[in-house]
Amino acid sequence: MDEYEKRLREFKEHFGDLIDEETLKLLVDYSFGKMPTTKLSELVNKRGKVVVEGVIEKVLSVREFLKNGRSGLVANAILRDENARVRVTFWNDSAELVKAGDIVEGCRIRLKGFVKRRDDIEISVNDPSDVEILEDSREKIRGIVLARNGSKIALKHGGSVKVCFLKCNAELKKGDVIEALGFGGDEFVVTELKVINHVDMDFSNVFTPIAKIIPLQKVNLRGRVSGLNGLRVVKGKDLAEIFISDETDRIKVLLWGEHTKLYREIDIGDEIEIYNAYPKVGWDGEIEVHCGWSSLLQKL
Repeated sequence: MDEYEKRLREFKEHFGDLIDEETLKLLVDYSFGKMPTTKLSELVNKRGKVVVEGVIEKVLSVREFLKNGRSGLVANAILRDENARVRVTFWNDSAELVKAGDIVEGCRIRLKGFVKRRDDIEISVNDPSDVEILEDSREKIRGIVLARNGSKIALKHGGSVKVCFLKCNAELKKGDVIEALGFGGDEFVVTELKVINHVDMDFSNVFTPIAKIIPLQKVNLRGRVSGLNGLRVVKGKDLAEIFISDETDRIKVLLWGEHTKLYREIDIGDEIEIYNAYPKVGWDGEIEVHCGWSSLLQKL
């Protein structure tokens, strides 16, 4: 019998039926100096030191500083779990883990740090012994490049289209078959990729005819601009409205945020492609298509 099981039995004999199994295990963990893991979404109700676990989504910066005549090192990153994101600040020796490349985007870590409240909640980590690197959680996907706009690519992945966010430099063109290493599910972030082939083929089957759009099912569209309905701000966000048409029908498309830049570049008759858009029924009872952060648009 190991030490943990021995203490578990001792606590059980002491408390009897006064506590349940889950509380019993927590007490034993505390007796060994272990702390329960806190979900990032629960940090709003926490104070002091916490243990959290998640994936490093983004390394923001690593820099040296000077304070009271002494130099130091600080690194900032974004940690995420299934439901939330939080900023993590690593100081001095713990920041060396980021500088040395031990903590990279896509790695899963468990860390112990102090909850700080400034403009937003963040976690402050000082001791490298409070950081446990669990694994490289990146996965490998393969697909065919359909389009690229800045740091986004539309990838034909299996029977669907996946919009990916590039964190690496790459020269890509339509038809390139790539193998990408990254993380993130629907918001897939590519940290490494290589081109393994190129194919010349017709990709028109990835587009849904406008007449066959079904609300709440993501779509890819190709059509000609048939209306420009103006720019405005809605709840603090930029919004542009256009209409596009194909041989089957005409539909309103709402361009949110960064996509309003396209509105200034297009004119009636221009052909555009839209990947990973979200159709839903508008206030007037008509279907409209929304293009947000995870959509990719390009003028042909």
